[in-house]
This record gives sequence, structure tokens and C-alpha cells, in this order.
Amino acid sequence: MQCPERKPNKIFEGRYWGDLGFIHLCFDVIDMATLKNQAAAAGFPFTIDSADSFSMGQAAGRFAYLEDPDGTYIELVETHKVPILKKIGWFPDLTKRKVQKPLPNWMIGCMAWSKVK
Repeated sequence: MQCPERKPNKIFEGRYWGDLGFIHLCFDVIDMATLKNQAAAAGFPFTIDSADSFSMGQAAGRFAYLEDPDGTYIELVETHKVPILKKIGWFPDLTKRKVQKPLPNWMIGCMAWSKVK
């Protein structure tokens, strides 16, 4: 939601990512390269971009941030690998996912089998 008749108030000005109470939005996206070009053309270039892929232990993907007119960070994550069944080494390659569809419920349910108790 945006009110174009007023000057945006940078509510997080002078704050650092990771500060207590610092909030941002996060979206799962597909085709980050195209989205990066579209965002830049609309006047909202990425402020941070991990480029190709990053690894977070068992998971991998690409992440980027941009800011809305009020200065709120918006995180975009393109997931490349997520552990479904670590015990058998099942890490689906999500880079081939071309259609914006969520992972099936049964697959998400399998993630619970890997939880540490």
C-alpha cells in the first residue's frame, strides 16, 4: 500500500539489519535475473544481491534485497536446494522449477522427519 501524495517517511533510517525490532518482508521468487532487471527499470534497484547462489549448510539459493519508498527492506529468495529427507540425501534441485507453484504438502511434511528432537 502506498500513498503517492506524501513524502515517504524512512521508518528504519539509521537502523541496521539485525537490530532488535527490525522487520522486513520476504518473498519466494523464480527467475531472479529477470526480476532484477524489472525492478531496476521501475526505479527500485537491488541494494544487495548474492548473485548466482549461496549456501547455508543444507540449503542453497540466491537472495537479494531492495527497498520500498519508505525504506523498508524487501527480501527476495530464489531457493535452489532445500533438504527434504537429509537421512537419504534427498535435496530436490529447485533451479528447474519454472512454474510458480508451492512444493506439495507431502514434500513439506517430509521435512519434519529430519527435525532434531
